[in-house]
Amino acid sequence: MKQRITLIVLALLMVGMLANPSTLAQHPELTLPLDVGDWFTDFFPHSEDELEPAANLAYIFQNGYENIAEQVQQGEDNRLYIYQNGDSNVAEQWQSGVGNWAGVYQMGNRNVAATHQMGTGNWAGIYQAGDANTAKIQQSGNNFSALITQIGNSNSAVIVQGTR
Repeated sequence: MKQRITLIVLALLMVGMLANPSTLAQHPELTLPLDVGDWFTDFFPHSEDELEPAANLAYIFQNGYENIAEQVQQGEDNRLYIYQNGDSNVAEQWQSGVGNWAGVYQMGNRNVAATHQMGTGNWAGIYQAGDANTAKIQQSGNNFSALITQIGNSNSAVIVQGTR
């Protein structure tokens, strides 16, 4: 179920991004047809059904130069995903608890993304297409959801939820 939700969110992000003409002008490679399900399976090949119960899962894919990615998990049944395509991108993900999900997708250069989650059943997603974008999601508590989508250059966003 979580993988289906993830695929739906990725599909919606791609539709939104492809509908933005300035993004297409900056990234003509995005005009190619994309099957989000195939993309997700290619980069993150393990099915939820293949995992041991309560196992944590973390994936990082990097293409380019001088990208930095860090993932730290504590607890059970947590998922972390980072995809970086470009140069000098930074992604940091920390989570503690049970059943949390976080994903960062960066296409461009010099983007910075951070997700910090503590609790149960939290969901955080950051999508950056462009250059020099900055995003942070911090959630402390249970069953929070947050999504930041940045298309273009030099955008900044912060979401804080919970009591920390």
